[in-house]
Amino acid sequence: YTISHVAVPQNGWYLESFIPDRTLAAGAAPIQRVTALILLVCFGMVALVATLYSRHVVKPVQAVIDGFKRLRDERLDLNTRLVVNSQDEIGELTRWFNLFMENLQAQRTAEQALRESEERYSLAVHGANDGLWDWDLRRQQLYLSPRFKEMLGYTENDLGNDPIEWLSRIHPADRCHMQDALTAHLDRHAPYFECEHRLLHKDQHYFWVLSRGLAVRDGNDSPYRMAGSSTDIDRRKQSEEQLRHQALHDTLTGLPNRTAFIDYLRQAIERHKRFSDRMYAVLFLDLDHFKLINDTQGHSAGDALLIAVTQCLRRNIRAIDTLARLGGDEFVLLLEDLNDVRDALQTADRLLGVLALPRVLQEQQTITISASIGITLGSPAYETPEQLLRDADIAMYRAKALGKARYELFDIGMRDQIMRQLMLETELKRALEVSEFRLWYQPIVSMISEEIHGFEALLRWQHPERGLLAPGEFMATLENTGLIVPLGLWILEEACRQLADWRRCYPSAASLKISVNLSARQFQHALFVQRATAILADTGLPASALAIEVTETALIKDTEDAAAMLKQLRNLGFEIHMDDFGTGYSSLSYLDTFQVDAIKIDRSFVSRITASHEPPGLIKTLVALAKEMRIQTIAEGIETAEQWDCLKAQGCHYGQGYYLSRPLAPPAAEALLQAMLGLEPGQIE
Repeated sequence: YTISHVAVPQNGWYLESFIPDRTLAAGAAPIQRVTALILLVCFGMVALVATLYSRHVVKPVQAVIDGFKRLRDERLDLNTRLVVNSQDEIGELTRWFNLFMENLQAQRTAEQALRESEERYSLAVHGANDGLWDWDLRRQQLYLSPRFKEMLGYTENDLGNDPIEWLSRIHPADRCHMQDALTAHLDRHAPYFECEHRLLHKDQHYFWVLSRGLAVRDGNDSPYRMAGSSTDIDRRKQSEEQLRHQALHDTLTGLPNRTAFIDYLRQAIERHKRFSDRMYAVLFLDLDHFKLINDTQGHSAGDALLIAVTQCLRRNIRAIDTLARLGGDEFVLLLEDLNDVRDALQTADRLLGVLALPRVLQEQQTITISASIGITLGSPAYETPEQLLRDADIAMYRAKALGKARYELFDIGMRDQIMRQLMLETELKRALEVSEFRLWYQPIVSMISEEIHGFEALLRWQHPERGLLAPGEFMATLENTGLIVPLGLWILEEACRQLADWRRCYPSAASLKISVNLSARQFQHALFVQRATAILADTGLPASALAIEVTETALIKDTEDAAAMLKQLRNLGFEIHMDDFGTGYSSLSYLDTFQVDAIKIDRSFVSRITASHEPPGLIKTLVALAKEMRIQTIAEGIETAEQWDCLKAQGCHYGQGYYLSRPLAPPAAEALLQAMLGLEPGQIE
């Protein structure tokens, strides 16, 4: 039983109750069940709340904590992000963690990029070997990197930060354009600062640098800072100077070349315009017979001679004079600050004297040379260097034409002569193209039979304005220009064609011969023998019908080649005649060397025969010598009967001259031939 009692104070009683346990248990069972159920529900709810708390609060917080721990230990991938499962404070915390990671990742990426950029910059700077500088324009302080100070020859602590000290090291000649470049950039006239200038090294030599920089500006667009770099470009500048020197100087002699001299001359012209009270002159110097030295002694001897000439000229001119080599054996000299023309003439005379002295070259060879000098005086009429050089060149060629080893002062007449010469060359080229040349024929008469033995083909030019011109007016130009080579082949072909026509029309004149002159230039034509043979084949003439006339002057220029060509011609059957015999250098020795068939006694000897019929002693000797050597003699320039009779009496074989006949056009020559054969004009056999 369950006993319970309650006191009643008013009455002093005690109430007691006896309830059987069974009865109580029967009533408590539902309560117990309800209580147990309530407890079970409470425990479930607590467990659920604990689970939800753990999932939504503890785990996210723990994940954030773990993330920071792993980040601290550098075990967290910066790409890691936590999952946000709610919009409450825990979710906000997770989002802030993720945002922190994003910012950290961006920072690390930026730091990595910065490191890489710094590494690249460092490599670039060290690779370029540049010196860095940073100029505070407001505080006027200048930072120079250790490399910059090293470039100047100093250690890091040797130089201060005063910009004035840096600027004072700039070469005085470079300070103006350095200041201009700085001002242009600071005033926004240039997008950046760039300037090549020289800096003073610690050992007091200057070296070249390329400085570049950029200004930093404030909100008012005022520059307050400037930073940049300076690159050592001294080697590049030295290379550029070397290339410039090579481009403007002759490699053999070290003298300025044509390009450099033109520039010096242009400056002289400009100076003379400002200070016209002082005279200047140009001397154009060309060595005489230099090609002969090159050909006989070799190019090394020629080079040694040019070097010796350069040294000689340098020793005999003033320091203010400019000597240059134009090329080959041509030198030019610019003389300035002259008192009058006599200064230039005296200089030229002095140079001719010292150049004429014998000099010993390589292998102890002693060589004596001479030079021809043309002089041009500067004047306001000259506006370009080329004009001065042109006229000095003209004067030099005039000196050569007058015998070499001399100087000539230019005058306007020389230029006119050159212009006439150029015009003549142009007209001769045109004449060859349009066939204005003609052949006239002068008979060569036998002194025994007094019949025509043959003709000499003589060149004439049918000028459209000046009429018929003799070779004396243009032959030298033909030789100098080389036009004589193609024209000579035409002469040979035309003469052979004409002789072939006469032989065909007049069989009784089948022994008729034609003589053609061969110039010095034609000896240099390698295919002349081949072309001459082809012409004979085309015209049907035998080689014996053609006589080749050569002068001693032509032979002496290249004796070996001339002898070889004449030997080929003689072996083919051509006759070889030596023209103007007796006027050359060593005529008698050439008779044996070249095995000539006939000699032509020059008109200068024939003209000495007077009415006394007494020939000069030299003619007697020449005719006697020819007879002894079995060489035929042809006297040219016979103009009188007395000369004819005298030469005939001496035993001369043939004669030619105005006494017998002037040179004739082909129709007139043919008429003379017909008369000799006893035919009527126009009649053929």
